[in-house]
Amino acid sequence: MAGPGAAPALLRPATADDVEFIHATERGPGFERLTAQWSRDEHRAALARSDTRYLVGGRPGRGSEGFAILQPLADPHEGTKLKRICVAVPGDGFGAPFLAALIDWTFAQTASERFWLDVFTHNERARHVYRRAGLREDGLLRQAYRMPDGSRADRCIMSVLRGEWRR
Repeated sequence: MAGPGAAPALLRPATADDVEFIHATERGPGFERLTAQWSRDEHRAALARSDTRYLVGGRPGRGSEGFAILQPLADPHEGTKLKRICVAVPGDGFGAPFLAALIDWTFAQTASERFWLDVFTHNERARHVYRRAGLREDGLLRQAYRMPDGSRADRCIMSVLRGEWRR
């Protein structure tokens, strides 16, 4: 959750006009070790899917500062997965309020009982933000992702349940 005095994150649905921002944001320096990177065409195709929601976030007066992909959206068994979250300027204080706004949106706009994600175990910065937001570590997917250099990376599954989310 956002810390005291942190500016809230505003969310809006992404449109095809946001694909360039999305594509560029997930290609920030070093991001290839932190998140998957799709082509513009892959983003356009996902944006059109009924089980997917792209949201762009920013603070008042700051414009677009990040994007998120929720996919699947409100699966009756698994809930809503945060497929991807990227901020344009890491360390600028936007990640925590953006994540809180995404969880708020999910529980307000869907019937999901669970908001979840998986994160590389080597991404301690993100795991710290997720823990502070109230997500718990549910399990480990060992060697579950092939990195761009060919090495394998573990992913940690984390989640928060509707009844655990306090806002």
